[in-house]
Amino acid sequence: MKVLSSVIHTKLLLVILAGVLSIVSFQVWQYNQARYEKFIIHAKNDCGVYIELGEGAVKNSPSLRALKYQNKRLRELKQPGINSESADPGDYVMLFRSPASTLPPNALPFDDPFFTSLLNKEESPKTLMVSVLDFDLQKKQATVESYCAKKPFVVDLENLYVRYQPIDRDLRRSNFDILF
Repeated sequence: MKVLSSVIHTKLLLVILAGVLSIVSFQVWQYNQARYEKFIIHAKNDCGVYIELGEGAVKNSPSLRALKYQNKRLRELKQPGINSESADPGDYVMLFRSPASTLPPNALPFDDPFFTSLLNKEESPKTLMVSVLDFDLQKKQATVESYCAKKPFVVDLENLYVRYQPIDRDLRRSNFDILF
């Protein structure tokens, strides 16, 4: 009788413990889910800011605007590691010619429709400001990071441009109106 009573108490305690563990694990899952959703909201905001910075750089630069919208490439466009004096890590404009996606195929976006839409090819892809972490001048590539992707990704140097193009100062002072 004591053995039976002990077995019943043990099973009852195990059932109670299993219930408590399931409630705690559900609360931990809810907490992690809320943190992830908050993280995604901040990442969307940060990604949007860097898209606006990239689009703003194009809007304020006649030479980048001509490249993006008219596919006119001027020799004087400064690109890090190609024709710029330096190839230092920092912020650069990542500009793909159309049709292309805002992010390259090797970028790993967050699991959210907003971020995955950045991999869709568009007629005129959004221009994105990215932070270059490292240059590989032999392969003519750079490792960049963006708030629009989970991890850093590789971009060809031909798609990176200095934010403020020195040629724009000269173009604004001249009568060269083809770019405006």
